[in-house]
Amino acid sequence: MTDHSPLTGSRLSRRTILGLLGGVSATAAFATAFPGIRRANAATTGALNIYSWPDYFSADDLAAYAAKSGVTPNIATYNSNEDMFAKLSSPAGSGFDIVIPSSGWIKQLADKNLLQPLDHSKIDFSALDPSLLNRNDDPGNKYSIPKDWGVLGVVYDPDAVGGEIKTWQDFFDAGAKPNVSGKIRLTKSASETVGPALWLAGKDWNTATVDDIKGTADFLKGFAKHVKTFSSFDPAALASGAIVLAQANQSAARGAIAQNPKLKWVVPGPWSEIWVDSYAIAAGAPNLDQAYDFLNFFLSPDIQVKETQYIGYPAAIAGLQGKLPADVKNADLIFGGAGLDFSKLTTFIVNPDTIAAYQDVQNQVQAAAGG
Repeated sequence: MTDHSPLTGSRLSRRTILGLLGGVSATAAFATAFPGIRRANAATTGALNIYSWPDYFSADDLAAYAAKSGVTPNIATYNSNEDMFAKLSSPAGSGFDIVIPSSGWIKQLADKNLLQPLDHSKIDFSALDPSLLNRNDDPGNKYSIPKDWGVLGVVYDPDAVGGEIKTWQDFFDAGAKPNVSGKIRLTKSASETVGPALWLAGKDWNTATVDDIKGTADFLKGFAKHVKTFSSFDPAALASGAIVLAQANQSAARGAIAQNPKLKWVVPGPWSEIWVDSYAIAAGAPNLDQAYDFLNFFLSPDIQVKETQYIGYPAAIAGLQGKLPADVKNADLIFGGAGLDFSKLTTFIVNPDTIAAYQDVQNQVQAAAGG
């Protein structure tokens, strides 16, 4: 996730779409269904500490794991990879067993000795989609196991926009229209704000120089006057018309479309983002065996299907689409939408030499927008 806020601030916050479809939050549901589990577990010696995006596991699956293992995971949350990285780099970041960074941050975390190599003899990879393994962000899956994936796209009101959006240029052009200006949501993710401008300039966001990145600032600051908010994605704002054009991931868009079926979803060209959130084990994890036990439980096929239905992102199991129940609403959106061209998707890889430039442009754009 980048705007898991997250897709971060960068991803849209990774809120489950079940709430939008009539469900409740994982935390609330878990506490309601199993009020005594956490207290009872405190008397045992088992423990597991997870650092994750908010609401990123089904309450039922967490309860099933607690029932099987006798251990209720302690889950702390973050809203951006930047926040996660900063905490793990500080004394306050010690004591975690499992973390769930976006794939583009794996190398940065490993290079800072914040992760430990996985013991592959303790992990069952057999059910996972081979296309999500051995990626260039973590060759050989030395540090990470894919959890789920998502894409950066746009959800919009076609009546307000007055046409179809196919490219990021269409997105920026639409934003300047009278019926759209002032009703736009961008993410807080620096890469997701700067990336579309780089792609339109024919640049690769992973090889762009500091000058390339800074070169997008004037264009994006000019667009900023049309932006209403950089805050977390709010489906109700799209349903009411307060927002008519928004960057989003497919899970958030699916939730918004459930409330307002006339909304449209697109992954614009010429390029857009695909992110993979991954399980990793923190350096110095105090409950290592418990961490592997948890991972194998959540990597099992039946749990992965349930997790997909809950969070609205595709889990990493092979052949997932054919395993979902037939009554899942807007199932194609879980996988990024019909006709998604995966050859035009790219993963942002953090480069220590340029990441500050991305954030500097983001700060300038948000300041220009007044938010």
